[in-house]
Amino acid sequence: MNKPAFSIYDASAGSGKTFTLVKEYLKIILTSSKEDAYKNILAITFTNKAVGEMKSRVVNTLSEFAQVNPNTKAQEVMAQIQAETQLSLEDIHIKSKAIIRNIIHNYAAFDISTIDKFTHKVIRTFAHDLNLPSTFEVSLETENLLTEAIDALIAQAGDDEMLTDLLVNFTLEKTDDDKSWDISRDIKEIGKLLSNENNRSEIDHFKDKQIQEFIELKKTIAGKIKIIQKECIETAKKAMFLFDENQLDQKSFIRGVVYNWFSKTANGEISTNLKIPDYLQEGNRYAKALPQSQKDTVDAISPQLLSWYFTIAANSKEFLLYNAFLKNITPLSLLNRVSQELHKIQDEQNILSIAEFNAIIHNEIQNQPAPFIYERMGERYKHFFIDEFQDTSQMQWENLIPLIDNALSSEDLGGERGSLMIVGDPKQSIYRWRGGKAEQFIELSKTKNPFVNPDKKLFHLDTNWRSYSEVIDFNNQFFQFLSNEFQYPDYKDLYENHSHQKENSKKGGYVNLSFIPSKSDWEEDVEKDELYLEAILQTIQKVQSKNFTFRDMVILTRKKEPGVKIATFLTENSIPIVSSETLLLQNSSEVSFIIALLRFLKNGEDKEAKAHFLYYIGTKRQSNSSVHDFIAMGMSFITESALENWLASIQLIFSFQKLRKKSLYEVVESCIKTFIQPKQTNAYIQDFLDRVLDRDIKNQSGISDFLLYWEENAHRFSIPSPEGNNAIRIMTIHKAKGLEFPVVLFPYAEENYSKSPKDKLWIEPESDLISLPKILVDNNKSVEEIGDSAAQVFHQKKEEELLDNINILYVAMTRAEEQLYIISGMNLTSKGEISQNNMSSFFLKFLEEKGLLDRHKTTYEWGSESRISSSGKKTQELKPIPLVQEVLNSESIKIAQRESLMWGTHQQKAIEYGNVIHEILSYIKTRNDIEWAISKALEGGLISVSQKEEVKRIIIQVCSHPELNLFFDETNKTLNEQTILRKSDSIIKPDRIVFNQQNQAMLLDYKTGEPNLKHQKQLEIYETALHNMGFKVIKKALVYIGETLEIVTL
Repeated sequence: MNKPAFSIYDASAGSGKTFTLVKEYLKIILTSSKEDAYKNILAITFTNKAVGEMKSRVVNTLSEFAQVNPNTKAQEVMAQIQAETQLSLEDIHIKSKAIIRNIIHNYAAFDISTIDKFTHKVIRTFAHDLNLPSTFEVSLETENLLTEAIDALIAQAGDDEMLTDLLVNFTLEKTDDDKSWDISRDIKEIGKLLSNENNRSEIDHFKDKQIQEFIELKKTIAGKIKIIQKECIETAKKAMFLFDENQLDQKSFIRGVVYNWFSKTANGEISTNLKIPDYLQEGNRYAKALPQSQKDTVDAISPQLLSWYFTIAANSKEFLLYNAFLKNITPLSLLNRVSQELHKIQDEQNILSIAEFNAIIHNEIQNQPAPFIYERMGERYKHFFIDEFQDTSQMQWENLIPLIDNALSSEDLGGERGSLMIVGDPKQSIYRWRGGKAEQFIELSKTKNPFVNPDKKLFHLDTNWRSYSEVIDFNNQFFQFLSNEFQYPDYKDLYENHSHQKENSKKGGYVNLSFIPSKSDWEEDVEKDELYLEAILQTIQKVQSKNFTFRDMVILTRKKEPGVKIATFLTENSIPIVSSETLLLQNSSEVSFIIALLRFLKNGEDKEAKAHFLYYIGTKRQSNSSVHDFIAMGMSFITESALENWLASIQLIFSFQKLRKKSLYEVVESCIKTFIQPKQTNAYIQDFLDRVLDRDIKNQSGISDFLLYWEENAHRFSIPSPEGNNAIRIMTIHKAKGLEFPVVLFPYAEENYSKSPKDKLWIEPESDLISLPKILVDNNKSVEEIGDSAAQVFHQKKEEELLDNINILYVAMTRAEEQLYIISGMNLTSKGEISQNNMSSFFLKFLEEKGLLDRHKTTYEWGSESRISSSGKKTQELKPIPLVQEVLNSESIKIAQRESLMWGTHQQKAIEYGNVIHEILSYIKTRNDIEWAISKALEGGLISVSQKEEVKRIIIQVCSHPELNLFFDETNKTLNEQTILRKSDSIIKPDRIVFNQQNQAMLLDYKTGEPNLKHQKQLEIYETALHNMGFKVIKKALVYIGETLEIVTL
């Protein structure tokens, strides 16, 4: 089996990358001489779902190989492995049985995981070396931590004078610009840079900068802006004076461009209009209809105007640069303080944000030729698989390189060399905001190789096994056409030469591209959403009529908002759906009721909360009155006791005051038991209870704290999507990545890219006034006018955004197996031209290029809409899990108390007594430590005050015993409970090792119970270990602590 050290698989959508990964994985473990070769493989993928799929594929395939008669699919894989490895079918069968048995007994070593999980494992293992607490909790709520840090920073206003002035001035600047005075939003936006890997190198330059430095820089820049503005205005006024003197106005110049620009500049509107020199060139200065005398005048003054333009343009570049920087300088100046607050919160709460995992390892391994954390992992991993490589961030990849490089450049004792296989598709790179960059894969697939071993090979998986031929053909043509949208050669090449896929044996399929009418064709009272929703409903009904079920369909949207509208509309039309919105906990009536009741418990005057929980009771727990009358009656009770008595009449017996005295979890449990009384297990309630318990345990959360936590996070809490039920899935394109569906509906395919939120840009300042290597500016067209390097950054960012947008389109349109429905908008200008910067323009221009576009036609079809495939998976009816409910009698719980508190009772045993004395003796090095050790035991609750004298007597008896005098001598060096590592044996820990001034050792061990020969053997083991370390043991003793004291010297 001649396998390259570094294999790169360029795998387009539906090309069988999981199949290839699993096959290559199996080839390694089947050809190895070991049954546990899987222990030396690390397979990394992007999501937990993908991990589960790959693990089950490997195990299921091995299980089939181990059968006497494997299924057809397994036989095909076996045949391929046989052809590529020269193993016989019998060898594969026997080896698979042995491997599957080994995996079952060592499943934890079957290492297929997400990159975050692997990083977490490394950090957890080496927490001590990385100066982290070993008990840290992982926090996924990076944004909430950031909000908390910013709130803590703003709360310091008033105490810190410099910070106060900075925040007040920033607030005033924002209100002067007619913007919201809420500065926390701006600080949060900049604060997000701290957790975003894409900004790490730029952020490093700000680490040592203090607020004072920024304040001084801001004053300097503001002063310079005034000087530049004054110079530009004066120069422009000269031009305006020249116009007046020669009786010229805006009509004297073509389109009035030159006149208007000088006029605006004279009024303080500074800009660099790059077109001005063109309008001052001969033949392009004025309209033909202009009188000859004026033409001559314009010709005569044009050189002077051009000179003034270049003077202003040179200044305006600086002006625009400084202004752009000033907009972001205040939040940037707070970056360090926000970072400090963030770490303070994490230290206090003993948590570590998941966003910091990669940075922690990166900071540790950079500039180390052999990073110690990987070195200490030894030679465990020899083979690596990385799936969805295009989603792996640059930092994650850089963190893995040293580990992989070691495996690729060395052989083990058996002569086996390591290998790396990465699989990805840069066309499906849609996580740039999280650090995943298509460029990383593109570079590796060309000439780049970060490893010492040069053995690298690129493979193309170019057959689409997922879709039918019509869908494949449409996507091939469409994305080949879209390659023309790019200026950047690598991006252009990606879609021009790497988007075409070969067809499989599945012929047929159907693509439908439809447009809702342009705005001019709408009726006045019709909204665009209504047109889309009606089109979606008609499409669903049409698809259903072709023998597709609801579960065969998925509706994909770019953002969540359209998904919510679609879900509401389809529910109103009695179409079953499953969406992230329907699965949200906060949309459950039971959870909403519990939250309302918690709000009322927090504040008995909260009438809104009172009305909400009465509404639930009125609809679910009573039928004597109308809901409205029931709520009105309940609201009329002023006191809580009156409300309780009234609710007791409908068998709801409880007390608000008693509820308030319980822990958070008990309150919620009581609410469920008293008011909801579920007859079967409710997934929403169960998930909510789990979250309450988690919050209660981690934060000792009360009602107020939990409600605040709920308010900030409720929009993210949902139950898992149930599989197998007959309902239409509604999901975002990002969530659909990696999935496939028989029928895909893609509505709202007309996003306006110009209105999309844009990342800020880091540009080189090109100014002696600013000492920073890069500064942060807003991403808008004015950046082009700042300078050449800034313009380059702006255009590169624009190309990246275009690539990301087309990639999202690619992911959406390649999910379809048999039928694809795209619903877009006929976005035309008033002149009937295709609108730019809009997703719909891609479809319209494609039709135009194919000669198919008819502005009066709204639907275009490819293929036949009749169903070809047989009905797939059977619809599964969800079976409710019966409710299990037990009431635990607290009286029946027996709590074991501390051993010391059992003394003097019938439960007294020598072992309990001895363990307490043993622990106190571990605090003592010399006789002088006795008082301190007794006090420490009292403070720690190890003993009670009444037991102090008895314990002290025993301790003095031990320390002063003639046989033990040397062990507590002040001139000796003492090690209590010192761990000893032995070369090829287990760790040992003697209770007390004492070294005299001659460096000779003495061993003392405390025991409970009766003297035993094994205790003496244990001391001999300690003696041997010390002897191997070069120490001579001159005395050994055993102290048996029980109701009486017994010393055994050896």
